[in-house]
Amino acid sequence: MSILKRDEPGIIVAFDMEDMPVAIELAEELEYAKGNFAIKIGRTCEMQLGWHAIERIKLATSLPLIYDGKIADIPHISERIAAIAYRSGADCVIVQGFVGRDVISAIRKLEMGDLIVVVEMTHPGSSDYLDYAAERIAKDLNYIGVDGVVLPATKPDRIKKLKEILPSDVYVISPGIGAQGGVIGDAILAGADYEVVGRAITEADDPAHRATEIYDEMIERWKKSSL
Repeated sequence: MSILKRDEPGIIVAFDMEDMPVAIELAEELEYAKGNFAIKIGRTCEMQLGWHAIERIKLATSLPLIYDGKIADIPHISERIAAIAYRSGADCVIVQGFVGRDVISAIRKLEMGDLIVVVEMTHPGSSDYLDYAAERIAKDLNYIGVDGVVLPATKPDRIKKLKEILPSDVYVISPGIGAQGGVIGDAILAGADYEVVGRAITEADDPAHRATEIYDEMIERWKKSSL
C-alpha cells in the first residue's frame, strides 16, 4: 500500500532551505496545518547534515517524508543511496526515470518504502531532452511497478497526456507551483494527486498558515471542477 493518500488532493511542502533549525521548526508547525500534507526534503536541505537531516526532520513530524535526491547513478550506488534515505526516516524516495529500468528495479526490490520516478521536469530546458524520453519512461513503468511519478505543474497538458500512458494505480506529484509559474490547482485539475509548493510556503511570514491557505485554494478549485 502506498504511503501517500489518494482519497483527496494534497500539498507537498518542498524543504529546500539551508537552515536546519528553520526546517525542523516548520516540520513541527505543519503538524497543525489543516489538510493533506507531506514534506519533500531536497538536496540543499539534506546537504546541511547528510542523512541526519532526514532523521532530524522525521523526529519532528508524523507527516510523510519524501527524500528528493533525484537519484541518478548506476544500480548498485542508486540502491545504496535509497537504502540510506529509507533507513534515515524517508517514507518515499525519488529517482530519475532516464537512468533506466535496471536502476528503478534495483530500488524497487528494496521494498523499504514508496518509490517515485521523475518522468518529466518543470523547467523549460527539460523539453530539450526529456520530452523525447518521457513517454517511453511512462510506458515502461507499466512493467516495473512503482508507487508514484513526478510530472510538471508548469505543463498541465503534459500531465494529461502522460497520465493516459501511466499505470492507473500510481499517484502523481507535480512541482513548479508559485515561483516557477505553476498556478495553484492547475495540476490537480489536469490529473495530479499532489501539488508541490516550496518558496511560496517556506518564505512566508507564517508558513503553516500560508500552507493551509494554499491547500484551501486548491481544494476549492478541485471541488468546483467536480460539480
